[in-house]
Amino acid sequence: MHSQEESNIKKKAYHAELNFKGAFLMPHSGAVKSLMNGTFPVYEIGAELPNHGNNHFHNNFPLNRWGVVFNFSPLTNNENLGVGFGILPYISMNLLKNKESKWKFRLASGLGYIQKPFNEITNPKNMALGSYINNITDFALQYQTSLTKGIVTKIGFGLQHFSNGAFIRPNLGLNLPYLSICIKAENQRHKNTISEPKITKEKNNYFAGSFYGTKTLTFAPTERYHVFQISGGYSFGFTRGDFINLQADIIFDQSLPFLSEYDYEFKSIDNVILGLFSTYEKKFGQIGTFIGIGFYLHSPYQSYTGNWDFANKGGYLYNRIGIKYYIAQNICAQVSARTHLGSADNTEFGIVYKFK
Repeated sequence: MHSQEESNIKKKAYHAELNFKGAFLMPHSGAVKSLMNGTFPVYEIGAELPNHGNNHFHNNFPLNRWGVVFNFSPLTNNENLGVGFGILPYISMNLLKNKESKWKFRLASGLGYIQKPFNEITNPKNMALGSYINNITDFALQYQTSLTKGIVTKIGFGLQHFSNGAFIRPNLGLNLPYLSICIKAENQRHKNTISEPKITKEKNNYFAGSFYGTKTLTFAPTERYHVFQISGGYSFGFTRGDFINLQADIIFDQSLPFLSEYDYEFKSIDNVILGLFSTYEKKFGQIGTFIGIGFYLHSPYQSYTGNWDFANKGGYLYNRIGIKYYIAQNICAQVSARTHLGSADNTEFGIVYKFK
């Protein structure tokens, strides 16, 4: 009987959902204020995938769910911004470990399209985004309740962020706070067969990685600069996908000679940045999310305060936020953004290998 129920559940491997969000553009910069135009809607249609994920995910997080949504918005209806749309995979996290909670935290990240990015001739007033293709990151706190036996609703609030990671400037980004309501189909049979978490004890490992990034320094750039990085360190594993990673970064950034007028002779060694970095990583099956902070041991940056102009001169501290996809148990692909006080320096693409 139990195996027959599981077979029936697998046949219905998705729960359709509709989301409506009422949002506004946060004026985090004077250049963004010109794009404001009151509140506006954001529409999402998608599906939650209760059967998706590997054994690590289902054993440690039986109450969490993966999903994907298609996102569309007229944004502010501003003629200098146009409409935006994108596709966002997400994870919906149950806020209690051992039993179903009405409170969920949804984290989504994907690719989006902006109709009218900055152009020095045809659209010089959009100082927020310089590219058509951007990352969309969206997080929300939601309260879920049942409407009928097969339909649930979620109400919540969150923030949606558009950015291209300084791939093309300008990159002030768009921050869209919102209130939301979601209507979702719910397969009750899946809910009734949820098992207790089977806690995984994570292992300690040495690791090494190699990364590449590219960026610009000016609006309507004629020059593009490449950034290469190698990293190595040690990962401390705890339980349920928790890791603390300590690493050394060696970064070669071709843009460094052009960031400012230096009051000293800029030598070849000054093109190299050395840093010590620490991250907290949370692994959900094959997907890992992480955030961290580091300190430059050697760099041309000269202050802790950072410089908020277009060149992003930075400071002694740096941050990193990103996503990992575990291709195998000891190999993962990584996409991350290295930032200085919240201002993106460049987007990093790379491979990390964990030594057994």
